[in-house]
Amino acid sequence: MRLIASTAHRQRGASLIEVLVSILVVSLGVVAMGGLLASATRLGKASEIRAVASLMASDIADRMKANVGAARASMYDHTDAFVSPPPEPALVNCALPLNCQPQELANQDMAQWRRALLHALPSGTGYVRYDAGAQDAAGGAVDVWVAWLDPSALSVGAFQDIDSLNAKNCPPGFRDINPQPRCMYFRVAL
Repeated sequence: MRLIASTAHRQRGASLIEVLVSILVVSLGVVAMGGLLASATRLGKASEIRAVASLMASDIADRMKANVGAARASMYDHTDAFVSPPPEPALVNCALPLNCQPQELANQDMAQWRRALLHALPSGTGYVRYDAGAQDAAGGAVDVWVAWLDPSALSVGAFQDIDSLNAKNCPPGFRDINPQPRCMYFRVAL
């Protein structure tokens, strides 16, 4: 009998230690799930921004194809350097709405597109340049970049490696800026 009593005396508190260890393991799992949720939310937002940028590039491509003469005459070119925040473009209208000239339509399209970029993306702006010597299209092609500031990259040191790769995808005047804007490049055949 004495042996049984001494064994029970030695095991006191063992279940308390097991409970504390299990609480520690569960709390580490909850913290890991919280980090995973934060990361998924950030990446989901980045995916949404890229989808909007693609839609905006498609919008200006359709506008240029509808006014192809003005696009081939470089009337859609917008090659200003990146500024954060970009200035609000003034709305432009045709002098005679039912008889809009190609230059007026190009100005109107670009003002509407740049305004939509600014409102759809964080510090959103665009860069458009006609390439008459393009070998991939009989009528030339237009290079279109859509740029924005990634909200998650505004913290110090965030995405350092991505920034160096991203700078190669940005047009001149958008590089060597701190913080580096995110850029998506599109080539539109006319």
